[in-house]
Amino acid sequence: MTDDCDSLPIILCRCGFELLFVPDVQVMGQAIEKHALEHAKKYRLTQEQTESLKDYLVSQAFKLAFKKLKQ
Repeated sequence: MTDDCDSLPIILCRCGFELLFVPDVQVMGQAIEKHALEHAKKYRLTQEQTESLKDYLVSQAFKLAFKKLKQ
């Protein structure tokens, strides 16, 4: 891995999976949705748990976006 890859903005899921943060809201939403559904299947999450995971990932995306705006 190069130093450039080390500085890419990522969102870390509770399971340890890293989602690359992209500034396109629709694309980021699709990535979160896809990961949450894969996560739900793998860990047999309820719909409520899956929604909670999506909310968590969205909140992480907003925190990272806000942090980037402040820089």
